[in-house]
Amino acid sequence: MVQLHLEHGDDDAAPIVHALRYVLSFARLTQVRNADGVDVDLSGPLALHAAEVLEALEGPLTSSSSLWEAIRALPAVIEKTRRARQSVLDHLPLDRDSLEAEVTTRLLAVASGGGGGAGYVYPGCYDVLDRSGLVPDLMVGTSIGALMSMFRCRRRPFDVAALVAAARRLSWTKIFRVLETTSRYGVPATMRLYLRDALGSLFLTEDGEPMRMSDMAIPLYIVATGLTVDAFKHDLGYYEHFLDDAVSKQRGGLSLRGTMKAMRILMEFLGNRDALVTCAIGRDPGTEAFDTLDAAGFSSAVPGVIHYDVLRDDPHMHRVLDAMYSARGITRLGEGGLVHNVPARIAWESVVSGTWGRRNVFVLALDCFAPSARSLAWAPVQQAVRTANVDYNKRFADFYLPIRRTPSPMNLVPAVKDAMEAIRWGRDELRPHMPFVRSMCAPLLVLPDHGHIVP
Repeated sequence: MVQLHLEHGDDDAAPIVHALRYVLSFARLTQVRNADGVDVDLSGPLALHAAEVLEALEGPLTSSSSLWEAIRALPAVIEKTRRARQSVLDHLPLDRDSLEAEVTTRLLAVASGGGGGAGYVYPGCYDVLDRSGLVPDLMVGTSIGALMSMFRCRRRPFDVAALVAAARRLSWTKIFRVLETTSRYGVPATMRLYLRDALGSLFLTEDGEPMRMSDMAIPLYIVATGLTVDAFKHDLGYYEHFLDDAVSKQRGGLSLRGTMKAMRILMEFLGNRDALVTCAIGRDPGTEAFDTLDAAGFSSAVPGVIHYDVLRDDPHMHRVLDAMYSARGITRLGEGGLVHNVPARIAWESVVSGTWGRRNVFVLALDCFAPSARSLAWAPVQQAVRTANVDYNKRFADFYLPIRRTPSPMNLVPAVKDAMEAIRWGRDELRPHMPFVRSMCAPLLVLPDHGHIVP
């Protein structure tokens, strides 16, 4: 309905749009938290009403090119909605203010997917949202999406300059090292990821302590994959030396052969999904105190390709990780894209669970790793990821944006000019869709108790 209204721009239809959007939002209610903090179940009492609204409006709104087709149903569905609203207020322990707040206001959840260096487009998307006055109520990130999201969630106002300044401090040799080391929680690999040395000073609280997930100014959940024993087809030594012959120890980076091997190992794990466990760090009980940099590091650690671990003397993180491993029955932690490369479902279910008090949510899903003619070399693994979990996750997104113009996934530590260009691409990709996003996130008008809706 919103898309039809934006496409045709008929100002005379505005009253119809406002009324029908309220009708649809009311019909979608499941649970509403009342003024006493108690969740009131409306799914049963409103089931028949919801079915009647669907029957009346689905045809006109999906098969027509104009909103005017819905005008015939308008008087009937408005009257039904008024009666249903009064009925739940009369018979259930629900106050009017709580009901209207749930119907007319929508939370914004942004899910940012994995894709290696392609994800440097995401800050451009965040900047467009911020300039439109939209501050996410929740962000969920996987892999590079987790790394970019944690920068956005440090402060409520978004400062692209701070991220660019951080990029100036990065180099391949600061972020990745090729050396022998032990492994405790992560899957061994030739390349070791060292986020703390490069970014640790940016993720400290005012007391100088490392930021934990609960310290983020904007709530953040980071998706990692718990690997059970059955996930491994080889011993750990195989993964530790998997890319030894494909990484330049002097200059850094993967050779073409290394890239092909990395794709192969990803396909191997994607083909064994029953042995993979979703870990939503920050949301799962006991992970609220997870170190944010550690969460992003594990989420970005591709088995056999990039190793991340907590080997430092940190009793707090060892307790958190040991408890997590015991509770989830996992033996290692790694790349979140193996379970939710575009974590739209995590975003949606986190809000509808009632954590925020309200359940009305708009999920914006950003995908920098969607199959594209611009990256044919990556097509097999992009399609495998899409089939494994992205197509499923898309069902939970109100708007899914496959970003077509991105840096190479293997450009993990881009030059500043390349990062700036990627940010511009991200802005350019999302900006044309912002009228729709703004409309969907704007508060609705309350349907008055009496009177006709006249266009």
